Amino acid sequence: MSVFNTIVSPTLGVLEIAGAASGVPYAQGAGMALQAINTACNQVAIHKRKSAQLAHRCTSLLNLISDHAVGPASDEMRSSLEDAEFVLYAVRDRIQKWSRYSKVKSFFKSSQIENDLDRCQNDVDAAMERLHVKNPLSVMIMQKQSMDLMKANQDRIEEKLAQLMISPQQVLDAVQRHNAGGQDALDLMRTGQERLIQLHLQLPREISQSPDRMLFGGPMVESPSPSRSSSPEVMVQSQIQSALTDLRRLTKIPPTLKVLNNQVKKVSGSTPICSGTYSDIWLGEMLGEKVALKTLRSITDPTKARRMTKHEMNVWEKLKHDNILTIYGVITNLGPIHIVSTWQENGNVLEYVMLECSASPFLLNSARGIEYLHGSNIVHGNRECISGLIQFSMQGVVCIGDFGHTQVLDEVLGREGFTAYTGSSNVRWNAPELLGGDDVKPTKASDVFAFGMSILELVSKQAPYSHRKRDLTVIMDINDGHLPLRPTEPEDVSRWMHDELWEVLNRCWYFMAPERMNIGEVTICLVGLAQYLGNHPNWQTEEANVETVQ
Repeated sequence: MSVFNTIVSPTLGVLEIAGAASGVPYAQGAGMALQAINTACNQVAIHKRKSAQLAHRCTSLLNLISDHAVGPASDEMRSSLEDAEFVLYAVRDRIQKWSRYSKVKSFFKSSQIENDLDRCQNDVDAAMERLHVKNPLSVMIMQKQSMDLMKANQDRIEEKLAQLMISPQQVLDAVQRHNAGGQDALDLMRTGQERLIQLHLQLPREISQSPDRMLFGGPMVESPSPSRSSSPEVMVQSQIQSALTDLRRLTKIPPTLKVLNNQVKKVSGSTPICSGTYSDIWLGEMLGEKVALKTLRSITDPTKARRMTKHEMNVWEKLKHDNILTIYGVITNLGPIHIVSTWQENGNVLEYVMLECSASPFLLNSARGIEYLHGSNIVHGNRECISGLIQFSMQGVVCIGDFGHTQVLDEVLGREGFTAYTGSSNVRWNAPELLGGDDVKPTKASDVFAFGMSILELVSKQAPYSHRKRDLTVIMDINDGHLPLRPTEPEDVSRWMHDELWEVLNRCWYFMAPERMNIGEVTICLVGLAQYLGNHPNWQTEEANVETVQ
């Protein structure tokens, strides 16, 4: 049983006595209603603290009813007692409705449930106020009883919350077993993530929806500061995050749960770090490290997009290769889908080459990344320049990103949005077969064609067909089988564009897709060229560390 399920304790001893006292109908009916309220409060999946407070206020209201129901009563008093009884009935009906909600439904109805809790609290307080006016002495008595009940309940809540914390010893034990080949670290990561989700649902609204916890209309930040709130939930949440950060640092394991709703902190402000044809990228933070938050725009069917992206995550999470960008998970509860991946300080390779003004040393490792994708039966599929999607980390590692997005985008952007995504600005990298109609899907062969164009762009620092100003002319060239001109200058280009490399590129650009080299053959040629050039500093021959996809 969840520790949250025992927050509200039964307080019916007084009620049973009150209900039996003098056989007064008000006390009897209200007592039965309160029994139902207490039972339902234990079953509500979220907002446990407010549910407990409401139950205690209802207990105080019934005590007032019992006090005033004994002995003669004026017409005005009877009217107030009837009103108070009906308030308890109304609260009972609402809380029983919420108690039947599943955790998932409760999450989506969180705001409505919290608003109803506040309204019930106000109704109970108003009923108590009307009865207090009739007996001023009862005000002091009931206030003390209420404070005692809340103090006892607070102690129970803090005791239960303390059980959720992850101790440093638990982290160290998990790390040791992980180093010995065990699964304890993965299990502890999952447990911690599940507890963070539970705790988020318990946060008071003024904390969970504060400005620095928001992104696109929904709570996202999960790095609470004790200085902002002394809420026990916030402090326990902070402790769990710290433990998971240590676990991540010591084991390098990624988050186990791939739906990362409410577990990432946005740190780049309201403006994206960069924007593309169909997406924006923000800088985020998760478990003590920088992450990239990529959002897709112009989505016509958000529900379908979330479903498809979750499905794709089952594929993406199995990919493990030095030259493949790590995708940690997705955020699906903020409107636009957010794909969470590792942050690459140097941006994409094309930007890095332009900035450094030196020939790219990354061709071979880029080919290995695409070869790994094709070996995993994944088409990269992005019809933009692939070189703009090859990320370069501070450690000099080349990582292929944005793989497989075309399959999702084709379904969820709608024809107008997808046409913009695959628009004429990208035709310089498109294989001839991709220019033939809207229904043509990218293939491994079209990936090879685009990769060849990307090599040309990285070496020359210019887009393919740079001698053509208009994309329409480029389309005509591609359809007619006219290849890009071989670059001859500046000096850096002539040093890179050897006859052997130019021959490889030409074989990537064959008009008929079946006649092109496959990416494995491209990789072999690049390795051979590197060996032919000897120890040329611009070529890398070190083997990538590959883990087989299960």
